[in-house]
Amino acid sequence: MESSLTFKDYPFLAELGLTESNLGCYRNGEWVGADGGQSVSINPHNQKQIASTTLASLANYEECI
Repeated sequence: MESSLTFKDYPFLAELGLTESNLGCYRNGEWVGADGGQSVSINPHNQKQIASTTLASLANYEECI
């Protein structure tokens, strides 16, 4: 089944270290994310999905503080 994401259409995102699915909280030198839901980035020009981010849980954010 083909993904509905169009990440392959945006090669510059890979140059930034991003993938089709990313983690949304930077903690102690690493990206984390769990149980916080999903956020999807959408191209405003054509309304297609670009990539998604797994949001961090409250516990992940509290560890950052």
